[in-house]
Amino acid sequence: MIKRITAAFEFLTIIPLPFARAEGASEGRVWDESLIGKSSAVFPVVGLLMGAACLLCFLLLKLALPIEVCAVVVISLGAIITGGLHLDGVSDTFDALAAKRRPQERLSIMKSGAAGPIGVSAVVLTLLLKYALLVNLLSSAQISSAFVLLTYPIVGRFAAVAAMFSGKSAKSEGLGWVFIKHTGAKEFMAAAGFTFFFLTVSGIYLNISVSELCISLHSIAIIIIIAISAKLSGAFFLRRFGGLTGDTIGTFIEGSEIIFLIYLTITTGGHTCQRGFI
Repeated sequence: MIKRITAAFEFLTIIPLPFARAEGASEGRVWDESLIGKSSAVFPVVGLLMGAACLLCFLLLKLALPIEVCAVVVISLGAIITGGLHLDGVSDTFDALAAKRRPQERLSIMKSGAAGPIGVSAVVLTLLLKYALLVNLLSSAQISSAFVLLTYPIVGRFAAVAAMFSGKSAKSEGLGWVFIKHTGAKEFMAAAGFTFFFLTVSGIYLNISVSELCISLHSIAIIIIIAISAKLSGAFFLRRFGGLTGDTIGTFIEGSEIIFLIYLTITTGGHTCQRGFI
């Protein structure tokens, strides 16, 4: 388990783990293919650590800065931790989608890494939407700011597992292919279990006025929504690119975080479980 968490942390973030690299150096490699791929089972654990970093940052900043500034810094921290790879995926994916070409030609455009106007616009709109949703939720008295910041990275990492489990790889090489190849039902169920546990426990401990059953039902609903979205997105990318790539998975992560924040915004309107999600 520790090795899987370390491997997942190594490949989902740019935060260096010297002990992991030193351990792999003596063997001439850092990780074997199977360990890399099956580490997807613990992606939500990495999401929890990312959420904890965002929460700590917010708690420190809100002592002296307005919510709007805090939201910008939190979003920036998330991009820094991941090396901006997911946002780069958004840019590359939308540039390729905008091209009226065959799937293989679209893949070449995506691989080029050049940022076109459509891709840049997609990144800007993604950040603006996430910013607006976060500011609204962090300013709301009906939901815990700690819950929001702690859990939305968890849902994003689970979304990656759901996409890799239900989708098909567009290529027979690369890191995306390795994860898709080794992410089976066992890895998906483990990731779903971690996600359910983290969402439910954090909801219960951060908000004691709402029933455990209500929080559990919302956790299940979120997992189902993300799983269905992954299936639909996989079918869409199969038609456009012949399958999934690392860039499309990154795009789905960003999109799923926004879906989750929208879900929280809707359910905190007082229409469900007396006071919304929490």
